[in-house]
Amino acid sequence: MHHRFEAEVAGGLGEGIDFDPRREPALAGPLHYEFAGWLGDDIVTTSGYWLVSGPLADALRASDLTGFELEDAVVTKEQQFDMLPLARPFPERWERLVPTGSRPADDVVLEDRVDLLLSDRALSLIQSFETGEAFTTPADEAPFESELMSRFVAQQHAKGNDI
Repeated sequence: MHHRFEAEVAGGLGEGIDFDPRREPALAGPLHYEFAGWLGDDIVTTSGYWLVSGPLADALRASDLTGFELEDAVVTKEQQFDMLPLARPFPERWERLVPTGSRPADDVVLEDRVDLLLSDRALSLIQSFETGEAFTTPADEAPFESELMSRFVAQQHAKGNDI
């Protein structure tokens, strides 16, 4: 069984990145992730891209899980980042998690360009690290949607906007 894993959004794409959503792949070259804040999770996301802390990357690399690659990433912090209280020490090393698998054969799968799907085994390994800000739902159910987002979507549909 696969689970949709919605990680903490701790920042966004950094400056100088070669990103064009009309192209496939949309990102050319290394991922540059700029942290705006951080609530302490070992896996973070933005725009359909994921970063994992060095210790989690090492555990993934040592596992027999399938359907992913780990790549270098450029990590920076917004100016106010160091003024924010952190839940724990900020990891010195982060790596990009690139889903390459397909369902049901692999443990890590990208669905609809932005949804990270994890097998029971992958979810168990990732949840053995800090993931308190993440949401998981069964992959065959609709993704988690906050009350605020639900109201926004309903307003857009009422206005006739298809989002």
